[in-house]
Amino acid sequence: MDNIGISDHLDRKRIERLLKIGLLASMITGTGDFLLGYGTDTVSVDLATRLMASAPSLSDVQLIIGGSLGMFGIFLEGLSCFAIYRLMADASPKYAHIYRSGILGYIWLAPIGCHLNIAVFNLAYKYLLPVSDRAAHVADILFYAFGIPVYVLLLIFWLPMMVVQFKAFAEGMTPYPSCAKWFNVIVGSIPALLLSLVIGLSTAFGAAVGTMFLSFGNAFMFGGLLVTLPDESCFSEYKKKRGIDDERS
Repeated sequence: MDNIGISDHLDRKRIERLLKIGLLASMITGTGDFLLGYGTDTVSVDLATRLMASAPSLSDVQLIIGGSLGMFGIFLEGLSCFAIYRLMADASPKYAHIYRSGILGYIWLAPIGCHLNIAVFNLAYKYLLPVSDRAAHVADILFYAFGIPVYVLLLIFWLPMMVVQFKAFAEGMTPYPSCAKWFNVIVGSIPALLLSLVIGLSTAFGAAVGTMFLSFGNAFMFGGLLVTLPDESCFSEYKKKRGIDDERS
């Protein structure tokens, strides 16, 4: 597997550092998500309008800061996923190769294409809606033409990441016990989605929590892996078991 300048060494200290950065990044992204979601719904006709329904009740500063925080946080989340890449790279180069490709796609698409653009669409919708429904429809066109294709492409990169991460932990391809397979974004997102439904998606707080669901998932993943990170002796034992050269790490 070509490392293309990306280290795959099973280095506990660097893995721990990346997990901490990932947890912090999830909090930054979550703050941006909250700002973009915390508003009162005004219109909700279809998918595009639903995502932009709160725009008229959001301030320009809220939209700009929310979009920027999310863009920065998601980029850091993507870089932090190299901690998980390192965990599986020595034992399963095949899984690691798929996971690394997913990370590169995530970094490429998610920060600007799938987060910042939501802020841009909302800002456009906010100022076009008072003009006329026809003018506001331009924001719908932007969403369907330039938003949906990016989200679909991101899923093509992201879903295989989630699958191989689950399999790598479940099959003992990392120093963690197999139960660590549950520390993943999807599992962590479910409680946030349920909470938003309980609070009510039509309320400002419920909508904000619902917008944050992936940030909850990322925080759950990075936080869980950080708290349960095996100690150095477990890493050493794992390297001996797998025949991994300590000098490489």
